[in-house]
Amino acid sequence: MPNESENIEQVQFKNCIADENSNCIECELDGKLICVVNKKFANKFLVGNITYRIVALAIFVFSGLLIGHWWMLISYATIMPLTFLVIEPRLLCSHCPFYEKEGKCLKCWALRGMPKLWKYRPGPATRTEKTIMLIFGMYIDIFPFIGSIWGIIVFALDASNNLIAGIFLILTTVLFLIVAAYFSKVLLGNACKKCTNFSCSMNKVPKEIVEKFLEKNPTMKEAWIKAGWNN
Repeated sequence: MPNESENIEQVQFKNCIADENSNCIECELDGKLICVVNKKFANKFLVGNITYRIVALAIFVFSGLLIGHWWMLISYATIMPLTFLVIEPRLLCSHCPFYEKEGKCLKCWALRGMPKLWKYRPGPATRTEKTIMLIFGMYIDIFPFIGSIWGIIVFALDASNNLIAGIFLILTTVLFLIVAAYFSKVLLGNACKKCTNFSCSMNKVPKEIVEKFLEKNPTMKEAWIKAGWNN
């Protein structure tokens, strides 16, 4: 018969975020990490994210009308949903404690509702995963601004271009910058300092908080140590 230690090794413990019996109220990390989804905050982020993408698509539409370069709209309209539906959940989200929560869709504050096509992986993201995610993330976040500047420059250099499309492109660019500033405040100024997806390149959680969280989640801690964390 297997001894007690062998039985313990065979048990798969859920991390505290995925465990419905976790006593979050008495946890020392309460308020220091986003361990429980605040629906009001999650909805604000969702509305902001959708607005950001719609404005980005509008920029490429007006740029296309202005300079005839529709490849920017086609590429963005293809890569953006691919990033949110497949690439980010695989490379980044699958390492997040929220990914272990039950259900076929993500139940986190950021990509809530995205399909869970991959298995939960408690270890940290690899350098390759981070690099690929950074490339796609920069594309969907920064490329709209580059496309708008390109269109505005072409518009300014040729007075025969579509005046209405040019004006709307400028107005849309201003709106895009406002939304981008809002996101910077929400993410870098707040969420990224408390997010439990420690693998994210934007994560700003202090190391001592990460260590305390891992101490409460031995399975996750073991996976991080095996990956060379804290060496």
